[in-house]
Amino acid sequence: MSPKTIVVLAVLAICMTIAAGTSLTLDRGARLDPLIGTSVFPELLDRANDVALVTVESNLGKLSLDRAASGWTLRESDGYPVLPVKARGAVLDIGSLRYHEAKTKRPEKFAKLNLLDFNAEGSGSSRVILKDKSGATLADLIVGNSKFNLPGTTTGGVYIRLPGKDQAWLAQGGVGFSGVASDWLEPKVFSIAGHRIKRTEIRNPANESVVVTKRNPKTLVYTLQGVPPGFKLRYAEEPKLIATNLEAVELEDARAAKAVAFPAQGTRQTVFQTFNGVQVIVETSKQDGGNWTRFDFSALPGSDAAAVEEARKLSKRTQKWVYRIADFRAARFTKTMSELIAPSQ
Repeated sequence: MSPKTIVVLAVLAICMTIAAGTSLTLDRGARLDPLIGTSVFPELLDRANDVALVTVESNLGKLSLDRAASGWTLRESDGYPVLPVKARGAVLDIGSLRYHEAKTKRPEKFAKLNLLDFNAEGSGSSRVILKDKSGATLADLIVGNSKFNLPGTTTGGVYIRLPGKDQAWLAQGGVGFSGVASDWLEPKVFSIAGHRIKRTEIRNPANESVVVTKRNPKTLVYTLQGVPPGFKLRYAEEPKLIATNLEAVELEDARAAKAVAFPAQGTRQTVFQTFNGVQVIVETSKQDGGNWTRFDFSALPGSDAAAVEEARKLSKRTQKWVYRIADFRAARFTKTMSELIAPSQ
């Protein structure tokens, strides 16, 4: 046997010994902690349809998802609809969690994994509780950091801790429990294509209205009316952005219609008219750092049947609600002439 062959065989023997030792260590680890590989909440998947309430508490506040015959709603948004796929997916995520690796038992180490109690100073964790309609708890856990690559699995993982317990775990599976309302709510409010808008008027204080018009649905040009001599548009695209601001309207939050006041002082009104006679009145008010809107739909006299039906459907969808919207959209609902024009020279 050549010296080279002897060296190769020796290396192989060493590798086999290491592999055997690693396997033995893993086997011992599994035997030492029988929870590894088991479900965190063994009965939850079988009882997923029994979940009637999901609460998420974090340093952002509390969100409560209620399940009713009509679907999931968000209590803090006065019962506004929650995306069904989000609510059901969250329940299944919790039910699919499996213990993967025991981590620290030292409370002073919890902060690194974001596993402090959610209400502790500096905490970034969330506490998630699932209950059935009788109020019985089906799952209760503290959710910390995610681990996107989990060796030996086809999924990622997440650090968890059961409330009142000192044992932190890395669990196999993912959990997405945002503390932000807009991540749960049905985002789309409505959409009216911009090419349909014939006239837009932003009614500002002191009768300084902004009016944008278009000659027909096919033209691409939107015109800002009333630009005084010696002035020009600051940005050529601004009239179009104002007129098309009803496209893909999405919310950041929603409340019942009477939950948010719209005082005369501080509320801006914008009126849109489509070529076939749908009129949309938008009222916008900035309160508590957010921009809130409410919508009123109607059909102008002489409108066609399609306009009457569209206005009826959109009114039915929105009349019970007010919506917090993105700053950029609110800005387009409330532009003033001085913001749109500049001296020509």
